[in-house]
Amino acid sequence: MEALTPALDATTMDEDVATHHTEERRQRLVEFAAAPNRYAKSAFRWVEDDPGAIDAYGRALNRLDRYQDVLGFKRLCRAGGSYRSALYGLAALAHHHRRWIRQPETWSSTIQQGGHPQSVDQFGSLARHLLAQFDVPRFMDEVWFDEYGPEALQRQNAFIHIGSGGSARDLDLPVQLTRRMAHMFMQGKNRDSLAHNLRWSQVLGVGGDQQMARTILKTRLGRHLEHDEFWSTVVLFLASNPLIDPTQVGPMIDYVHNMRFAPRRVVREGGGVDEAPPPQPDFTMKGRSAKKLLRQVDAWHGHLTRVRDVVFQSWQTSGVRPYELEEELPELGPVRWTVQELLSSWELAAEGTALDHCVVSYSDQCADGQTAIWSIGLQREGEETRENVLTVAVDVGKRAITQARGRFNMLPGQAPRSAQAQKVARGRYMQMLNRSDHVLRLWMERERLRRDD
Repeated sequence: MEALTPALDATTMDEDVATHHTEERRQRLVEFAAAPNRYAKSAFRWVEDDPGAIDAYGRALNRLDRYQDVLGFKRLCRAGGSYRSALYGLAALAHHHRRWIRQPETWSSTIQQGGHPQSVDQFGSLARHLLAQFDVPRFMDEVWFDEYGPEALQRQNAFIHIGSGGSARDLDLPVQLTRRMAHMFMQGKNRDSLAHNLRWSQVLGVGGDQQMARTILKTRLGRHLEHDEFWSTVVLFLASNPLIDPTQVGPMIDYVHNMRFAPRRVVREGGGVDEAPPPQPDFTMKGRSAKKLLRQVDAWHGHLTRVRDVVFQSWQTSGVRPYELEEELPELGPVRWTVQELLSSWELAAEGTALDHCVVSYSDQCADGQTAIWSIGLQREGEETRENVLTVAVDVGKRAITQARGRFNMLPGQAPRSAQAQKVARGRYMQMLNRSDHVLRLWMERERLRRDD
């Protein structure tokens, strides 16, 4: 592990300082650290009731503000939802001020010009200056933007552990790493999240190939790490069956999740809904064959697409705006694209029936406000009906696209794999599916959504 070179004592250096960083500004930041405005109350949770942490917060704010505007909201990492600005990250660093090995006043950088150096790189440099003697992978910077709580502290302690020269195998994280996994984890991709790099290392570490790893990262296992004592057996099963159609991996994982973990919602006589245990809380991968499991997934999928079998639930809109686009396509003529949110379990079931997938399994997540499901479709001039083309899942908290699937779980721009998908692709649907990706990108740009699939 490579040791870091301590920064020079910047207090003695004749360096440039950003024009906004005046004496008045410095005093304002000290006051802000002790009594933040309502937009930074959640950040203040990291330092409240600790005078030393409040002092450290003010000093860190002032130091980074010499080179970038810490009061201007900038998203410094891909994860973290609303907690991606320097205000939050510096507060989390200040919470650990007793473990600082260097002081913020001895850290230096350069003033941003033309976007360089990037704000995230400056923040990461300061974090390593304060807490790391050894190199820490850049993707771990996201731990400083978590919402206050035990899980955030656990992840931040992992950063400090690696920065102190500790082994990745000793990390207190949801996924337990072997020696091989730990080696791959430390070489993870900087632009990926901590969860993605953990899961990637796990898949390859148990013998899976990169194609299977990429496929798994696009499922809920690429975003959620809880219950890994069970999900590690699913990862091993998939890694041991590399010939499974990649388009079936997501539905298979959704099926397993619903069987073992998803509470059922049962309609009472006379109205109302009760919550019951999952269908198979003792579901195990032991002794299962891929062929039989896929048949079970197909049967479950068929059950879900029958609207009459779905318990009715409805929910409020997520706040993301719908979208319309009119254009003329060479083989379809004038069309009107619409991107609309689905606001009930019956609407999800109808979407699943139209596109032959199991989106209705997201009903409970939508009712709980975690996920929003959107339908992208088009209506041709002179026709009364709208054609469903692409279903999109949005993580509401992160404002991120987590799934985008067409008929039979087809992906825009990719050749169909299953026999059913290949048959559909012979018609005009494949042209509509590929074009829907353009509509999705325009909608994402307007709503400032990002891809996480």
